[in-house]
Amino acid sequence: MNYHVKCGRHSGIPECCIDWFVGPWSFIRTFGEEWALYWQMNDKDKGVEYIRCPKCIEESIVIGIKECVCENR
Repeated sequence: MNYHVKCGRHSGIPECCIDWFVGPWSFIRTFGEEWALYWQMNDKDKGVEYIRCPKCIEESIVIGIKECVCENR
């Protein structure tokens, strides 16, 4: 299993955000308008410590991250 998937689940990150992180997120350009728009939308909510999927950003879903203590860290 992918390290990011396993540790994301241990940390309590929503499955939709894990899928976004290991899928579409990895292909988004790391500069330019698309990148800037993502962070502008994401930063509207306080306390975000992970990459959220667009649906969670739209619905203002933010969860507290649990510490992952698996051997993959």
